[in-house]
Amino acid sequence: MTGRALGRKYLPLFIDMEGRKVVVFGGGSVGFRKASLFAEYAETVVISIDLSPELEELASSSKVELIKSDLSSVSDESILDLMEDAFLVIPATNVPSLNDRIRELAQGCGILVNRIDMAGEVVIPSVIQRNGLSIGISTFGSSPAVSKYTRRKLEAIITPQYGEMIRLQDEMRTLLKSKVDLQKERKALLWKILEDKAIWDALEVSYEKGYNVAYNIVQEHLDKKG
Repeated sequence: MTGRALGRKYLPLFIDMEGRKVVVFGGGSVGFRKASLFAEYAETVVISIDLSPELEELASSSKVELIKSDLSSVSDESILDLMEDAFLVIPATNVPSLNDRIRELAQGCGILVNRIDMAGEVVIPSVIQRNGLSIGISTFGSSPAVSKYTRRKLEAIITPQYGEMIRLQDEMRTLLKSKVDLQKERKALLWKILEDKAIWDALEVSYEKGYNVAYNIVQEHLDKKG
């Protein structure tokens, strides 16, 4: 499903940010929040005349680079130099006209833009992560409260055991490829493991216990085949 906001169509995507550069303009609470998020995934640069203690601490413990600059007095050429090689630019200053200027310059260079007012090409969703499972939630700016509410609801359903089940499915699939020739038969066994409540209950105790229950199901199936 595509999301629509301000006449735009947004398609949810997962992007590998390894080796990419994110430039955040603004050192306030929004800039800090964005830098904290992207520091886990990409080279992140924060540019502002005022750099908070939180940003200083973040820069000392992660791959965030801080550049002190009075953006209100710099030329377009200087701003373009600051966003050189950027994959994503985030205008997050407290001056709307400056944010507009940064956005226009970035878009003119083909650089993607994320803004909290939805005047950009990239929307950052609320995310639930369970090891190998990632779920992104967004109302595309229409209702941040509904996004947060939905995330809380899903977090109660998508427990940490989902991550353990993904690991178990991966290991069982590898095991079955060496023991079961028919793909249809392997698929049926994987679904049987996925829907087995005893395995989910065992995973809540430990991965090893869940693995043993699943392995016994596979072995019982193989024994019946002879």
